[in-house]
Amino acid sequence: METRKVAVTPVYQKLDAAYRSGRYNVFVLEGGSRSSKTYSIIQFWIRYALEHQDRERRVIVSRLKATWITATVLKDFMDVLKDYGLYDSKQHNKSVGAGVYKLFTTDFWFLGLDDEQRIHGMKSDAFWINEAVEASFDDYAQLMQRCSGFAILDYNPSYEEHWIYDKICKREKTRYMHSTMLDNPLIPDNAKEQILSYEPTEYNIQHGTADKRKWQIYGLGKRASLEGLIYENWGYCKEIPVWMDKRGYGMDLGFTLDPTGIVECAFDAKTNTLYLREVCYRTHMESADIIRFYKSIPPMRIMSESADPRLVSEISNAGIRIYPVIKGQGSVEASISVMKGYKMLITEDSVNLIKEIKNYTWEFDDKAKRFINQPAKGQADHLLDAARYWVMGELMGRIKQPRDYSGIFGH
Repeated sequence: METRKVAVTPVYQKLDAAYRSGRYNVFVLEGGSRSSKTYSIIQFWIRYALEHQDRERRVIVSRLKATWITATVLKDFMDVLKDYGLYDSKQHNKSVGAGVYKLFTTDFWFLGLDDEQRIHGMKSDAFWINEAVEASFDDYAQLMQRCSGFAILDYNPSYEEHWIYDKICKREKTRYMHSTMLDNPLIPDNAKEQILSYEPTEYNIQHGTADKRKWQIYGLGKRASLEGLIYENWGYCKEIPVWMDKRGYGMDLGFTLDPTGIVECAFDAKTNTLYLREVCYRTHMESADIIRFYKSIPPMRIMSESADPRLVSEISNAGIRIYPVIKGQGSVEASISVMKGYKMLITEDSVNLIKEIKNYTWEFDDKAKRFINQPAKGQADHLLDAARYWVMGELMGRIKQPRDYSGIFGH
């Protein structure tokens, strides 16, 4: 049998050593963005399954919403299995929960914590709550009281106070581990550069990317709550209702590092509610790719940014109803103000949009020691901008009209 050497991360080594010590039944992995927590835990589960083939075992892998799992931890898990040559489609049952995968003799059940019937009734040998700060203590307790083995919790420390700190980390049988992106030898260069841009160095301050709070959370992995959040009046919904006063798409154009973001938007005037659903978040999309994508989804009017008139024109010439919006001084702040006046409901499967809105903050003026009325520079806002363009066009009427040159050369 051919063997393959696999590079393991420092985070994996700490977790594996703690598990083998036999002293703990809860392992807490706290760390900044891109610190390899998820990848390292998946490495751990692969070895766990490999070494425990004496009987059938069950491991529950969970996150707050079942709809979030598919695009996050389940995809990551399957990607690692494929990379290691361990993935077998015959062992992947996609009809239960978010999926069940049998690795050797261990069944990994991917379940949302909102699947209460299974979460409150299923026994396990071990469980993992990914992004555990989203969960409640009751979610953890329900899983733990039916678990015969151990638990792993991981999270970005985006709260200064949380039940994990008070009720879990202080236990004698809990092993707490902290990591930063410096513990991740596999971090992509662009991700590392983005996180480093938050560090309050003289260079970053001059270029307007420094953000002390984001550096504390995502760079250093320290506990700090995000202040100055722009959107706070929002929540989740399963889907956008069929009956709506207005409905369409908003689009923010990208290409290389910046993704093209497309959001389905709908507005209910009676309740003053704006519904949003992420439909596209991809890099390297040229005009032909965008045209193909729009022709694969239900046709509706598109409100787009106007920075690239050539691209907008190419999409329009393909028979797609696209309208660039009018930008100008103060238009960003004005349209944000309008959106803040609505209740926003985002579909649970909009993973990247939810991540953006949770981290979207105002600019902090270090000299004045206060937040100012403009979004912080350098933050991910592609999908939020797409939604904002739809609001500008459909609800504020800021649609750029084509110029009529027919009379210039007339006699």
